[in-house]
Amino acid sequence: MWLAIILGSVLLLVASSARAAQVRLPLRISYLILDEALKKQLFTAPGGRALFWSGSDPCQYFYAENPRFGPDATTVKLETVASLSLGLSVGGKCLSPVSWNGIIELHAQPYVTSDLILKLRVTDINLYNLQHEKTLLAGRAFDLIKGNFIPRIETFYSDLKTPVRQLGELAQSGAPSDVAQRVRAALSTLRAIAPVVAEDNGLRVMVEIIVPNVPTPVVSGPPAQLTSAEIAAWQKALDQWDAFFVFATKQVGITVRDKQVRDQLFNLLVDSRYRLVQALSHPQPSNGPDPVRLLFLDTWNRFDAIVQSAAGRGVLGNRMLEFLSFISAGDALFALDQAAPALGVRVSADGLRRLAHVMAPKFTADPLKYSFDEDSELRQIFGTAQPLESPGPLEEPEADVSPGGALQTPTMTPMPSPTLAPLSSLRRWLLDPPEAFAAADPLIPQILSLGQRLKALVVNDSNASSYRDAVDRLLGLSAQREMNDDALESAYRRIYLVMVKSTAWQESCWRQFVIRHDRIRWLESVSGDIGLMQINKYVWRGFYGLPRLKWDIVYNVSAGEEILMQMMRHATNKGATQSSGHRADLARSAYSAYNGGPGAWNRWRRHDAPDDVRHIDEAFWEKYQALEQGQSFDILRCAAEWEQPHRPAH
Repeated sequence: MWLAIILGSVLLLVASSARAAQVRLPLRISYLILDEALKKQLFTAPGGRALFWSGSDPCQYFYAENPRFGPDATTVKLETVASLSLGLSVGGKCLSPVSWNGIIELHAQPYVTSDLILKLRVTDINLYNLQHEKTLLAGRAFDLIKGNFIPRIETFYSDLKTPVRQLGELAQSGAPSDVAQRVRAALSTLRAIAPVVAEDNGLRVMVEIIVPNVPTPVVSGPPAQLTSAEIAAWQKALDQWDAFFVFATKQVGITVRDKQVRDQLFNLLVDSRYRLVQALSHPQPSNGPDPVRLLFLDTWNRFDAIVQSAAGRGVLGNRMLEFLSFISAGDALFALDQAAPALGVRVSADGLRRLAHVMAPKFTADPLKYSFDEDSELRQIFGTAQPLESPGPLEEPEADVSPGGALQTPTMTPMPSPTLAPLSSLRRWLLDPPEAFAAADPLIPQILSLGQRLKALVVNDSNASSYRDAVDRLLGLSAQREMNDDALESAYRRIYLVMVKSTAWQESCWRQFVIRHDRIRWLESVSGDIGLMQINKYVWRGFYGLPRLKWDIVYNVSAGEEILMQMMRHATNKGATQSSGHRADLARSAYSAYNGGPGAWNRWRRHDAPDDVRHIDEAFWEKYQALEQGQSFDILRCAAEWEQPHRPAH
């Protein structure tokens, strides 16, 4: 489990469809993992110490603790705090003619044996005091340190056969028999090539495998469109990857309470899901690039960097070895997929499950379970607040349409599915009725009253004016409540309020409900954006309840405004107002992040942005400026224009 393959550094020595290919892969063994392995083998005494020598008297000893590997030119360096005493016990005290506390610095040349065992050959040793100043220790004391420390360190080893075997198991998981046979045959030829190089973050070992002869199919002609079955399989693969990545994110997030790490994980999770939505919206031709694999690799590389950085800062706690082993195994699996395509290795669902087991051996549930239910752990890790929601169970309205096409007053009937009225929602309102909320926040009863007025209401010619006024007030009061909860600085309150209203205009034309097939339904775009704030059900899966997003305008607005506030904070931390000094630039950056993910916060400044993306950001800015100047807009006209590119096929 100590192995990590550096992605993107693969050298194909011989590649041919007519004969076998020799593939060289640079392997990286993290110093952090070497630290843990050394502690496990030698530093096993109480307190994490290694006792290297003890004399006939209790005051005669030599031990070390806190070992750390690192690079030094072409060799590996090991530093450890050590204590030496050559004394006698008298009256319960140690009289020590020689007593030394300091740091041992050892230099060694790493090498790999023919049976894939990494070992160290010591080349030099130095002694320092605790201030890292050179110490001169001669005679018996130095001989004791040198004679006992060096031989024991040279017994240390790291078995590379274990991760190679693990890689084989991962690569063969769920693979056809011919692929599994090719993987076994290739890995059986693996051999290390000297020298082992000490790099900044770990040791690099070059290994070589021989890939069996597999003719590479030649793709010709125009790209072939995916069949419905291929699209379904492709979407399932994306769902499984998202579920797997949520599992990995939660494992790290639950363990690490460090805000920096959690912020990085949140941004990566949301960014990856925005890319997932793009992939779902634009299925690729069957003989074109596979966006699933590209998404896997890019997300994994960023996750790898987050975990490695957290490990280097020492915030992974007692699960560091599990997490680093997980990263190593994943690196190896994804790299083999990319390095030797002739093997036919593909990251399967079974492979992801096995990989998850490396990270959490005691986890018994399915790490690939995909659900739109609210995930309390996910919300807790990232500090997502519970959106305000309308009281009572949800109901699905039914609308009758007269022969002339005029919408009649809808009648309200309970939804047949119990999922629209979750017990958690009922408990919240039984235990904490609206009056309790109102006592704490006088804005809440006003918001709930507006939500009741707008419940299942579809804007039309007869109600457009009153509808616009009600939505305007709902957005304003909800934004004020969000600003109060977040303690937003006064300088940004006006920006946030205008940003909320212009975002809702841009995203939905201020609509939560529409008529579809003679029935009142929630507004949903082709990419799965729902309701007035167009909250994407794939991006925010687990953070918010899907039934509420659909049928409760108060909940939808509250959730959307919370997301906008998060993106505003993110853009502020990124310095969105620093380049030009205009605070309104913050609104543009926050909306870009709301529309495209945290990584897109600065896209509105980019001249090389795609035309469709640039059009979205420019349209938002026009709306923001109009509302800032007190202008209104025609909801019905906006809705007619919105329907053309957004309306779902069903």
